[in-house]
Amino acid sequence: MLQGAEPYRFPGTNDTAVLLIHGYTGSPSELRELGERLHYKGYTVQGLLLNGHGTNPEDLDGVTYEKWTQSVKSAASALKETYGKVVLVGMSMGGLLALDCASTVPVDGVIVISTPIYLFDWRSHFLWLAEKVTRSIPKRPRHIDAPARYDVAYHEMPLSGVREFLRLLSTVKKRTLPRVTAPLLIIQSEADRTVRPQSAQYIYEHAASPLKRIEMLPQGKHVLTLYKERGLVYQKIDRFLEALR
Repeated sequence: MLQGAEPYRFPGTNDTAVLLIHGYTGSPSELRELGERLHYKGYTVQGLLLNGHGTNPEDLDGVTYEKWTQSVKSAASALKETYGKVVLVGMSMGGLLALDCASTVPVDGVIVISTPIYLFDWRSHFLWLAEKVTRSIPKRPRHIDAPARYDVAYHEMPLSGVREFLRLLSTVKKRTLPRVTAPLLIIQSEADRTVRPQSAQYIYEHAASPLKRIEMLPQGKHVLTLYKERGLVYQKIDRFLEALR
């Protein structure tokens, strides 16, 4: 286990539990500052570690997206047995997993951050070719504004996992969104260079949720919880959760 990549659970004092779901090659650390803030406000917080993450990139080989979806649904269902309300918060691929979970598990709210429908990276269209010559590609280095302990992640992207990520994206886009009815908050940066900002509008238009809102930020990089605008992200999440209580 990578130091700082461990899953966590912070028992709260109210009847709402928040399940935090990280992105591809990330770890629960990227949402931990948000989790600590929510715990301080009385929420029970659980940071989930997805299969194949938090250890060694090679551990993603052979992991299917169904394993990720099942782990999220199992965690959300377990929280539903104990708490009056359960809210899902997903970062990037974690947002796709949150939407997938909400299509079958009766959660009380969904928050998706930097969640892809459309990607900037043209290489995703040539994955079949790339897999013939390499098993992984390096990630671009990032210079975060948050403390380093919140940035525990792999430094490469195994292509077998990218394939599963794209399968998940296709499933959510084509089949899942029309079955999402929980209140929905979509947070997206206009400056994101990983996820095309129009992804937020697509999610908004195709989710069946009667209560839904897009919050577009003018700045901020892809993992919004690691950069300067994260305080604004946290404020928007606070307001959404307070409206559900």
